[in-house]
Amino acid sequence: MLVLSRKINESIQIGTDIEVMVIDVRGDVVRLGITAPQSTQIWRKELWDVIVEENKAAAETVSSSSSAPQLPLSTFSKLSKIPTVHVNNK
Repeated sequence: MLVLSRKINESIQIGTDIEVMVIDVRGDVVRLGITAPQSTQIWRKELWDVIVEENKAAAETVSSSSSAPQLPLSTFSKLSKIPTVHVNNK
């Protein structure tokens, strides 16, 4: 693990297209600003851990049953990013 010290308004660069900046520090709470491409999914770690565990549980359920395979939960999170096409029927 890389450990860095940053002050307010200082940032770190991850690769060529992700920047993480310290916005504010209040007591033991640090506010971060993240600049990344819109296609980059950013999750709070505790939520990511829940998604991974639910996907594992779903995979175990599917492998132990004879029903049709199911898509993992993370697949559905991408659906909201698919543009909707509206067609006017006259």
